[in-house]
Amino acid sequence: MAESTHNTLPQGERRDYERVQDAIGLQVKRLHELPAAGEVPTQMIQPGRVRRANKYDIEGYAEVKRDYPAVAQYVEELEERIRQLQLEGAVPSETPTHKVSLSASGMAFADDVLMYPGEQVGVTITLFPSLKRVACDARVVSAGDAPEIANGDKHTYRLNFVRITDSDRQTLIDHVKALVKTIPKEGE
Repeated sequence: MAESTHNTLPQGERRDYERVQDAIGLQVKRLHELPAAGEVPTQMIQPGRVRRANKYDIEGYAEVKRDYPAVAQYVEELEERIRQLQLEGAVPSETPTHKVSLSASGMAFADDVLMYPGEQVGVTITLFPSLKRVACDARVVSAGDAPEIANGDKHTYRLNFVRITDSDRQTLIDHVKALVKTIPKEGE
């Protein structure tokens, strides 16, 4: 069930993005399990593996984007394709693994892994049916208070995305908007 933008929640907080219930592929890794910036992971690295840099750190990128929007769009499409191919070095799950409450700013889910409020984790999300993948860092906001996604004896968590690229956030916004359109309105 979708909630409209800027809903007032019981605690008085506001949501900036629409939220939907969805089934996604989800991988969660504790940040201490991931290699630090510049550190070589212990697993084998594929030769020539490319890591995405912030485009705006490239001298002249902003001018190209402004003056040649078609070129900038092409570059973004190429980056998305590269990211889809190399994200985590794995093929996306073909079937959902978790039922979640998802928005462009965070999500709630249930899992066997024990996490603590305040902990930061790396999250990889596979969206269906597009198989688009989104990767970001998230902070565990709360544990044990997400009954809408309860799954047996699994722990429930709410996460806020803390480091996410603009293109990944836009992918989530577009995905949620598409799902909201499919939800029948009351009285239909």
